[in-house]
Amino acid sequence: MQTARKNRFRTLLGRGLWFLGTAVAAAAAEVSLADRIARLEEQLARIEARLESPATPADLVPAVKEYRELTQQLGWDGKSALTVVKAAGKEQKLSLGGYAQIQGEFGDSPDARFNGIGDRFQLRRMRVTLKGSFRENFDFTLQPEFGNNAIAGVNGYRAQFADATIAWTRYPACNVQIGQFKTPFGYEQLLPDTRIFTVERSLPNDQLAVGRQIGIGLSGTLPRNSFGYSVGVFNGNGVNNGANDNDQFMFAGRLAATVWSRDADRLALGVNGFTSRDTGALVGRLTGTGVDLQATLGRFDTQIELLRVHSDRVAGADTTADGGSALVGWYFVPKSIQAIVRYERFRADTAAADATSAGWVFGVNWYVKGDDIKLTFNYHLGDPAGPLSIQGRFFSRVQVAF
Repeated sequence: MQTARKNRFRTLLGRGLWFLGTAVAAAAAEVSLADRIARLEEQLARIEARLESPATPADLVPAVKEYRELTQQLGWDGKSALTVVKAAGKEQKLSLGGYAQIQGEFGDSPDARFNGIGDRFQLRRMRVTLKGSFRENFDFTLQPEFGNNAIAGVNGYRAQFADATIAWTRYPACNVQIGQFKTPFGYEQLLPDTRIFTVERSLPNDQLAVGRQIGIGLSGTLPRNSFGYSVGVFNGNGVNNGANDNDQFMFAGRLAATVWSRDADRLALGVNGFTSRDTGALVGRLTGTGVDLQATLGRFDTQIELLRVHSDRVAGADTTADGGSALVGWYFVPKSIQAIVRYERFRADTAAADATSAGWVFGVNWYVKGDDIKLTFNYHLGDPAGPLSIQGRFFSRVQVAF
């Protein structure tokens, strides 16, 4: 009997404690909820008061600053009517850019490219680039050239296309491009004109690379951009040429890989080649091969390239031309002022006794605003093939990209 009473007492005590705990928790919840409602009411009151009071000048400073920066980027003075360019089609994105390279040259002929060229000022390149893209993963690029676009002098500048392409870009590992564009042969040739370290490319690259052609290409990169490829089929008879000299095509391809990287430092290797059967200036087959290396380590940049082109002629003796260049750059003011040294060597015919040109290029690049505003100064000291002695030429260039 006594045990039963104790059990009933314990049960009643437990239930009482449970009801008491529940009541306390509920009260605490009610207090917490009431506090939250009170805080929200205070915040709403402050917002309402803020809306009724005028903004102070200090409050408007960030907005005014952003407005001024935006109008400056648009080139609007805030007074005249704002001109807006609107795409006529249904492009998802449309961009307009370009660049200008104007230079002065003084001196002799360090290699055969400058034979007969005196001191001069030159509109080296004047290009406008129009790019657009559609939601369906189709892009287009139109880049006309209005400048000289060659080392040799041109009388009567006229517009002609540098690049004119349509591309399908659905997959990063498989982009299809058709039109006129750079062939995948020669690393230095593939670099954008605004990003080369010297005023002019090396003589071996200029003479052995096949430049822009009209054709179709397939290119892509694997994840993390550590490996890339590019292959193409082209007419093989030059730029801005709507004909083909025969029913044959030129085939070109390139493989490139970043074999090591750490932050901004990297080491990359590339191999490329092309083959073409021609009936123009050369009747026969041309075959080109090349290897290249690029390295960045701290303030140092290095580029090395070797190229070789063999001419298998239907009539006459076969010939082989080869050459290479090695460039070292060092930023003695980080990201601003860079010193450049390049050595180059070119043999127009490996079997000929006096067909070798060699030269050094010493230069300084001043990156006023990266590659968008850049000043380049070069001194090219060369020993051209033939009886000419060592010749020197000074170059200065101002570049603006937009």
